[in-house]
Amino acid sequence: MRTADKSGFDAIAGKYDRLWTATPVGRGQRLAVWEQIDRLFHPGQCVLDLGCGTGADALHMQSRGINVYGVDSSESMVAIAKTRGLSADLIFIEELQQIPALFDGALSNFGALNCVASLDGVAASLAQKICAGGSVALCFMGSFCVWETGYYLFRGQWKQAFRRIRRRVRSSFGIDVFYFSRRSILAAFSRNFRLMGTYGIGLLVPPSYVTGLSDRTVARLAELDKRCAHWPMLRRLADHRLYIFERI
Repeated sequence: MRTADKSGFDAIAGKYDRLWTATPVGRGQRLAVWEQIDRLFHPGQCVLDLGCGTGADALHMQSRGINVYGVDSSESMVAIAKTRGLSADLIFIEELQQIPALFDGALSNFGALNCVASLDGVAASLAQKICAGGSVALCFMGSFCVWETGYYLFRGQWKQAFRRIRRRVRSSFGIDVFYFSRRSILAAFSRNFRLMGTYGIGLLVPPSYVTGLSDRTVARLAELDKRCAHWPMLRRLADHRLYIFERI
């Protein structure tokens, strides 16, 4: 089943930026990703944005002189991205092979790939679309999040506290979410890509549903994340994990 066939993102497209992008937590986690990808992608390059959503990442890269082409399974998300002057189309991540272009690199941010049942096809398609030596930055929701477990345990919601361990969960807006292990991610991409680094995103900066923290508090947590979120033992506890590959 393709991502869009089970997508509930159309229903939240109009409020997605208010619920995530514009929040202190959303900004904190997104800035942590940008700190890494700004080292990878350079002016004049063409980057493929998988699961571009409303276009926040594409706008950031475009402001740096990078050409961005976005794809998303939500027609409403794509429509919003286009109103912002971005090049984007309704294309399923599982069907990247239909794109008649090569790219210098690719980004998939904040769990778009967690909505795909198998990574093998995605990895094979990306290998066809990324030039040799190109960088690919893939940000997955982690298979364990210390913030999430503690948050729900404190509220006595045991099932929610350990939901990621089940590997496949039905989300509140009707989408199956798959939590991939590090081993399964590397197995899917190792044939055509070389792992260059893994980074924790949202170790101390909490998940989006944790509200009530001030901008100042989140900013302090984000600064601490810069120091320790990427340590090997700690990055496994983060809300998201950013994998950076090089096309070989």
